[in-house]
Amino acid sequence: MHENYNQIALSDTLQKYHQAFQSTDFLIIKNGRIFSQKYYLESHRNNISGVWSVTKTYTSLLILKAIEDGLIESIDDPVSKYLPEWKVEQTPPLSLRHLASMSSGLYWEELDQKPFSLIARLNFYDNLEKFVYNYLYAIGSPGDKQHYDSGATQILGMVLKKVLQGKSITAYLEEKFWIPLECENNALFIIDSEKHQNEKTFGGLVATARDISRLGLVISQNGMFQNKQILNAEQMKMLSTIPYNNKTYAYGIWTGEYEGKPFYYQSGHRGQFIISFPAEQLVITRLGHQKLKKDDQEDVSKETYFFIKEALKMIEQQEKVM
Repeated sequence: MHENYNQIALSDTLQKYHQAFQSTDFLIIKNGRIFSQKYYLESHRNNISGVWSVTKTYTSLLILKAIEDGLIESIDDPVSKYLPEWKVEQTPPLSLRHLASMSSGLYWEELDQKPFSLIARLNFYDNLEKFVYNYLYAIGSPGDKQHYDSGATQILGMVLKKVLQGKSITAYLEEKFWIPLECENNALFIIDSEKHQNEKTFGGLVATARDISRLGLVISQNGMFQNKQILNAEQMKMLSTIPYNNKTYAYGIWTGEYEGKPFYYQSGHRGQFIISFPAEQLVITRLGHQKLKKDDQEDVSKETYFFIKEALKMIEQQEKVM
């Protein structure tokens, strides 16, 4: 805990946001210590909840860990090397990097609300491998442009499942992140069905706000956690570098600037956010049921600027009191 833990009240504006958009968890971490911690709607520090597409960051990073472990040769390997059964041809060949940076050239409409849309099928299909093989197809060239695609991250999960050769993605996540990050609670992966046991790597992670804040700390602290190197320099560079064809999405993570300084954030459906602001050694985690709408799917979420501004104001107030 921070020496001034929970001593600075949230502003009326921030409290009104939490009420209007049904926040459940809100944490501010400064210099590796919890500065403020609030829970709403009967949530609490050990409450696990779905974090949706925050899962994508973990999936993308597990691909990098698989490369480190020699299970995958290169981030630029073609997907066909690992999934030869998937008969989709593109030029240039679709690579793991394309999938993790949301520039796959595959057909996808993330916000399609029709009952039999691809995103609906992805959430309810009982065999995700069959879903990928039957429904995902090319409409463009990989690397042409940024286009948010949950199906692309599920393909990364299929590659992980193939190279792990019997070890579950859940077990690999535990080994590479949950144990090194000293998480307090178990995490769960939603699966497609008991029969097929495919983890939903596009958005199936269920965890507590405090535990998922730990990866936010790693990103804010240049790959470190409690004097342990969790992500090496090459992995951090991959995570924080925006591809030439993207404007807001790097490698498995969103990015923006606040007052000219970069920040990175993991984002999930209905407003799950873990924001890392390295310049201020700041991590902000918000979980909840609603969020502000984006004008464009590829835009930076408006909440990120709001949360950073409010957190910095609170920290400034604390410094004046001291």
